[in-house]
Amino acid sequence: MNDYVNALQIILDIDKDIRILHNRLAPLVVDWPGQLFVGKALKHTGQKFIKPTPIRYQIDGINSFIPILGPLHVSLNSREHVILIYHSFFEKLFHFVFGSRNVFAKKPKPWRINLLLDLAYNGWYKIRDIINLKFGCTCKDTEYCMMVDLLDNIIPSTLDIYSTLFHSSSYDEYIESIFRIWTFVLCWKQHNYNKAPLAFLSDVFYWEDIKHPFAKVIKLFLMNFNDYFVENMHSKIRVHTSTNSSTDNIIKQAYLIVKDETQTNPKGHACNLPPDNNNCPQHVKALPNNLFYTTKSNYNYL
Repeated sequence: MNDYVNALQIILDIDKDIRILHNRLAPLVVDWPGQLFVGKALKHTGQKFIKPTPIRYQIDGINSFIPILGPLHVSLNSREHVILIYHSFFEKLFHFVFGSRNVFAKKPKPWRINLLLDLAYNGWYKIRDIINLKFGCTCKDTEYCMMVDLLDNIIPSTLDIYSTLFHSSSYDEYIESIFRIWTFVLCWKQHNYNKAPLAFLSDVFYWEDIKHPFAKVIKLFLMNFNDYFVENMHSKIRVHTSTNSSTDNIIKQAYLIVKDETQTNPKGHACNLPPDNNNCPQHVKALPNNLFYTTKSNYNYL
């Protein structure tokens, strides 16, 4: 948690001069550790120190930040969990498609995970009506029910939540899919992601209950709360650095990557940077400032 607080403190120190965050909200689209530790820092706002560390922090203004679950993290982690939980099924599918001589890893790479999930769902889509006509809705066989749940419920949810629902700003369907995925990982007893979606839903429903303006913002501009840019930048940094790289070397590499991107894409269309204000969509420019007031979330789960 110390690293998160220190990183936010750097932003707050810069903001003392420019005052952009004054009486405004800065959403942080993060993974579960970001949700957890930033949420804890918010919960302890006003206290002299953050337990269990005795190090004192100046965290005035930290309540301008609000952690939000990153949709890309949800998609990638849920897809990986599906492969790991149903590994035996996907191993047979992999050998059927690519041959028995090829080795199916215990933890496949993301591109292979996406390929297998897409193959499984498209194959099921072609035979679904025939299977339902043959067995109907009354079949109680455990293996049959498990396979139908996997092919007709779990896989579509993991495939659609980011690429389709999030990018189309289908808010209600997105929230429903978040809840579905939470029920999946809860049944699988997976660490962390049996809490992250629930924490996000708790915040969203809390904002709706108190009729906070941010509930309207996230509903109207859902696709703008995207963690792709940060994750893409992290991937590029990992390619250009090693596990033995020093902190200064990582910072230099990140600076060079950003500099190269901005030089090749001066209008701000680099894939690791959001568009600049002159090129952003009109509906983003029209976002009313009076919706951005400092808010608080329900952090009783921390």
